[in-house]
Amino acid sequence: MSKHRAPRQAVTSASPVRLADYGVSRALLELSGGAVIAAPPSGPVFGNHRPRRPDVDRDTFVYALPNRTRAAVGVLTAGWIVSVTVFWWWWLAPEHRLGWIGLIVNSTLLAYLCLLPAYFLIAANRLRTVNPALTIPDLRVAIVVTRAPSEPWPMVRETLDAMLDQHFPYPYDVWLCDEAPTGDIASWCDRHGVSISTRNGLPDYHRRTWPRRTKCKEGNLAYFYDTVGYNCYDVVSQLDADHVPSRTYLAEMVRPFADPAIGYVSAPSVCDSNAPQSWSARGRLHREAAFHGPVQLGHNRGLAPISIGSHYAVRTAALRSIGGIGPELAEDFSTSYLLNTAGWSGAFAIDAEAHGEGPATFSAMLTQEFQWSRSLAVVFLTLVPRTLRTLPWALRIRFLFALGFYPLLVASTAVGLMLPPIAAITGLPWVRVNYLDFLLHWLIPSLLLLLLTALLRRHRLLRPQTAPLLSWEVWLYALARWPIIGWGLIAAGVQQITPTPVVFTVTPKGTSAVEPMPMRLIAPYLTITVVLSVAAIVGTLRTGAVGYIGLCLIGATFYAVLAIAAPLLHAREASTASGIPYSAALLAVWTSVLSWILAATPLLLALTIYPAYMIKELGL
Repeated sequence: MSKHRAPRQAVTSASPVRLADYGVSRALLELSGGAVIAAPPSGPVFGNHRPRRPDVDRDTFVYALPNRTRAAVGVLTAGWIVSVTVFWWWWLAPEHRLGWIGLIVNSTLLAYLCLLPAYFLIAANRLRTVNPALTIPDLRVAIVVTRAPSEPWPMVRETLDAMLDQHFPYPYDVWLCDEAPTGDIASWCDRHGVSISTRNGLPDYHRRTWPRRTKCKEGNLAYFYDTVGYNCYDVVSQLDADHVPSRTYLAEMVRPFADPAIGYVSAPSVCDSNAPQSWSARGRLHREAAFHGPVQLGHNRGLAPISIGSHYAVRTAALRSIGGIGPELAEDFSTSYLLNTAGWSGAFAIDAEAHGEGPATFSAMLTQEFQWSRSLAVVFLTLVPRTLRTLPWALRIRFLFALGFYPLLVASTAVGLMLPPIAAITGLPWVRVNYLDFLLHWLIPSLLLLLLTALLRRHRLLRPQTAPLLSWEVWLYALARWPIIGWGLIAAGVQQITPTPVVFTVTPKGTSAVEPMPMRLIAPYLTITVVLSVAAIVGTLRTGAVGYIGLCLIGATFYAVLAIAAPLLHAREASTASGIPYSAALLAVWTSVLSWILAATPLLLALTIYPAYMIKELGL
């Protein structure tokens, strides 16, 4: 192993362009070699609408599974296709139709629920990983960590220690991109050979909008790339402050760049360092275990894996060709997207391990979901419409599906929740089906998907590898996130109508104080509980829609459990983290608990009267 630590003076080796004197568009035109002809806040405008797309070398990727396992994946996929076909044959039987509106609405919802696993199955059948036999290229390499003032120095220091201790065959440089480095930080970095880049006090790198945006990772990194990154390095691997890389991390991230067609490398975002202390962290971690493993692997060689902002690597020539890091808080997605529009390909390095923190609290989790959904929606509304045509059709579909995931999730969940209460109140069922028959037909393809995921887990392709197939945390996380995602989508739409500056919030890290939990965080779930409960009561008193009333009660119960679990778990975790008694921690959530008691009253009433009503209606 060898390594080279760049002198701190390297930050002055190049002078960034003064945007105030030069103009943003002209600066990016020069930076990109004429590729970027304008720089509106939504992202770069390219002069060449059909860039040349070099072919990825055939030896860059190899199959991730042995032949026998690939055959098993194919068999399970075929079984899923057959079972789904049988379901639709049963579902569309004429005797099930009561009216065209009910059939179309319910069928559209079910079609979407079939589309999601179909996309997963496509990825599972084309799993490819970076060829471990590829020689790590001898390139000028830097590994960089960013730090905001709110991120504690001891946490960043742990990341830097791991960055300095990489098992890498060539010299490499270590950089800290710090928004406001203190004297102690500068002294530590000087002793350990870490270079510092900071835009502190430079107004050209604190603009209100992209590029060089203030209070944003993009602006922080832009200064590094402009001053030293583009001129001194071929490849830069960048990490968030809390993501501690393994010893082989840099080697795995640089290996794919042996192929000149590769412009960026993504890696699994495993936010598990605080998972034992936070159910929210575990919920997201386990929910996304397949995405950060087999789904991303399935996009290697032609389908553009997505970089995750917590850590990824770029070829500086590729980044320069698009004018730098992409716009918005979702700069990881926009950068990956722009690199593909410029003709570059990506690689997903599943063995490049770096472990960071997940959301420490329920509130932090909701904040992240809101910011990500809002940011991706802004990219969808502003950048994508004028650049999508530069992509091949396969990549157009790929990115549209990714960007459409949040809107479709919100729409399908909202519609799915509205159908039962409407039928329960009006007494007019949407379709004529036996609920147990429906569950049986739907259960078979679901079990096949579970078996496939278990097979991939057995071959250690999930990230983390030990992620459970089913867990209560995942269930709560899936129930909780869609309302705040919907709010993020609305905020993105409002932002286009009445543009106002948006300030990104840095997720709190390394904190252990007891934080109050405002009732507004669970208000959407309480509202859903009350609406479904009242619909069940009205249906019980006025109509005979036994099945739909039962669905209302199931939905109300689920959201009531979520609405009480969130504050009680928050209090328990706060008690453990701070060392105070659980009874004292409950004081931080008393308004939420009181609100739940009020909202759960109609649910308890509905659950009390429903059994006798069901027995009477069914003649049991």
